[in-house]
Amino acid sequence: MQIYLEKRIDTSSWVKFIVLTLALIVIVLISLFCFLAIGIEPIEAYKIIGEEIFLTKYGWQDLLVKMTPLMFTGLAVALAAKMRLWNIGAEGQFHMGTFALTWVALRYDGNLPDEILIIFMFLMAIIGGGLWGSIPGFLKARFGVNEIITSLLLNYVAAAWLDHLLFGAWRDPNTNNFPITKEFSEAAQLPSFGNTSIHAGLIIAFIFVIIISLILWKSKIGYKIRLSGDNPHAARYAGVNIRNLTILVFFISGAIAGLAGFCEVTGIHYRLQQNISIGYGYTGIIVAWLAKNNPLGVIVSAFFMSIVFVSTEVLQIEYGLPISMVYLYQGIILFTVLGSDIFTEYKLRIRQFKA
Repeated sequence: MQIYLEKRIDTSSWVKFIVLTLALIVIVLISLFCFLAIGIEPIEAYKIIGEEIFLTKYGWQDLLVKMTPLMFTGLAVALAAKMRLWNIGAEGQFHMGTFALTWVALRYDGNLPDEILIIFMFLMAIIGGGLWGSIPGFLKARFGVNEIITSLLLNYVAAAWLDHLLFGAWRDPNTNNFPITKEFSEAAQLPSFGNTSIHAGLIIAFIFVIIISLILWKSKIGYKIRLSGDNPHAARYAGVNIRNLTILVFFISGAIAGLAGFCEVTGIHYRLQQNISIGYGYTGIIVAWLAKNNPLGVIVSAFFMSIVFVSTEVLQIEYGLPISMVYLYQGIILFTVLGSDIFTEYKLRIRQFKA
């Protein structure tokens, strides 16, 4: 008997759905064993998580608040992946977006009209994240440097730069030397929905999902991006300047990740602080993979990953588990989803040999 994989000629959407569903079931089973390994009753834990998330007002608010930056970072990674570019730097682009908008707030808050200030911060977050994303794009296009390595390493540079400012020139002296800036005025804050923590950034995220979807499937540049990803040789033959397109895609991808930082600062914290991202940029990679790099699918996968974030917060409160459980669960999800991709591309075959 021989077991082997056979390449699929065409993969239907139905097959992809079944494989992804099975992968999610495997994730639940693995998490069940993880609970048992640390002495937690799984059924009771799932019951508490479900009640705290879906049956409380705070749970729904927390879900949508965390879903907002995940939609942005997932969309950023998915856009680059459409051109077979791996943007692992959404975390750094998130941070550089916060850097750029904070510079505006600290310098011009109170010196510009209220309507102009928030728009200026919005544009600077786009520019900050976009320019930071352009660095691995330029190195890839000009010198052929692996964008995975450069975009990943730039994450640490961005975080270190913010720490330098927060422990130095930007630190608010009235906060007992905590590494945070002074609080921004109301003019530099996104409006919230009623008496909740859900802010306008969620609407902005949905708008950008629609915009990127229209660009990819209804515009000439979107066709070039998809063609360059599917067949770069055909794209070059058709006259596509892949070098320039690579830099442009990385800029747009970084700009979207920068907007995640904009919404987190102006919608939740109203100031820049250390560790303002709880891994949103890295989680955006999982969001994009779960969505199969489809911008509309990012909405669903971001919602799913926000459930993961909130559920681990519940486990921290109820069982005293460390934040490392979040990273463990994310690793399980990424590993399982990546592994399941084999079965969307290949069929499992069993050949019987006669004696």
